Amino acid sequence: MTIPSTIRRQPTAHIETKTWAYIGIGTAVVSIAAVLVVQALALAIWPEIAIFKPLDNYARSALFVFVPVLGATAVFAWLVSRRERPIRDFITLATVILLVSIIPDYALPDASKTLLASTVTAFLHVVAGAITVALLIIGYQRQVKQK
Repeated sequence: MTIPSTIRRQPTAHIETKTWAYIGIGTAVVSIAAVLVVQALALAIWPEIAIFKPLDNYARSALFVFVPVLGATAVFAWLVSRRERPIRDFITLATVILLVSIIPDYALPDASKTLLASTVTAFLHVVAGAITVALLIIGYQRQVKQK
């Protein structure tokens, strides 16, 4: 005996590559700004964490946000074109990647690493990840509503 179920399919629309690029770059700008603000606040509150390599350079932080945001944009665009529930799948994948990305913050063999510095670095991953996922989904949903 089979039990019928209704799975609500998320509405999809073809979104041009150019539009995905705009969504991704806008997301990157906001994510980078948020990470740099949080990093600056953390360094102002705990100046001793600046000796930890991942926290000593704003340009490196910006680059380490920019590249993953572009990757996340490409992955989400791919999921939208090939999956029935792209938002759910993207959130699941992003959560797993975020959890894995935090491991090196604590495992990195660095004499200047402290629990506080590692935790601040991990929190920056969470800030970037949360903003990136939210803005990519919002950008996608806005495009779907316009079509």
